[in-house]
Amino acid sequence: MKNNLFLPVAQAYDWWASFYDSYDNPMVFGASQAIDLLANDAGGKTVVEFGCGTGRNLARLKQGGAEKLIGCDVSPGMLEKARARDPAFILVQQDMTQAFPLADGIADWIVFSLALEHVSDLVPPLREARRLLRVNGKIIVIEIHPFMSLGNVSAHFRDGNDIVRMPTFPHHFSDYINAAADLRLEINTCREWRPRDFQGAPPEKVFKRGPDVQMLVEFTMTKAEHGLT
Repeated sequence: MKNNLFLPVAQAYDWWASFYDSYDNPMVFGASQAIDLLANDAGGKTVVEFGCGTGRNLARLKQGGAEKLIGCDVSPGMLEKARARDPAFILVQQDMTQAFPLADGIADWIVFSLALEHVSDLVPPLREARRLLRVNGKIIVIEIHPFMSLGNVSAHFRDGNDIVRMPTFPHHFSDYINAAADLRLEINTCREWRPRDFQGAPPEKVFKRGPDVQMLVEFTMTKAEHGLT
């Protein structure tokens, strides 16, 4: 008999932390492909990741030459895994909608990967990301595609007979566009990832809805030339 559980975000990810990296999750697989491409240009960068989880993205960007890796996450269990992965990471436990204890303009890149679905309002985390961003830096958002999230696809996992869900909020394209406009951020690129776009041998689960269904969306944003101070 299956048990359907609904837990706060931190509690759910604490549970998931011990097997998150080995879990058969097509969204995480897809996001990892996007991070792999970013790693090619990571040399010398200072990177801040909101919702860094087990630190897998930070580790991949470090492999690509990123110089300083900083992450925050609401889950102590996830941060424990990230610290074990690389003690050199600078890690902070906090809600991504709250002020990060870092100085203005320290980051070349701010990364959100499968994290913004857990906030109802995109403006607070993007505002904080903007504050931390250097003049010529960029914000990278990798998220479940709106067509998927609006169809009730969201973060969840199974552990034995337990199916664990947590608070998630589907976002329209207009939510990203309007949040960027409110914060004087320019959306420079928007890429829609389909299963057929992935390299290597994607898990069969990735093709559940066919090879051409948009699974993920990736935005890059920069500070508008005449934006907020």
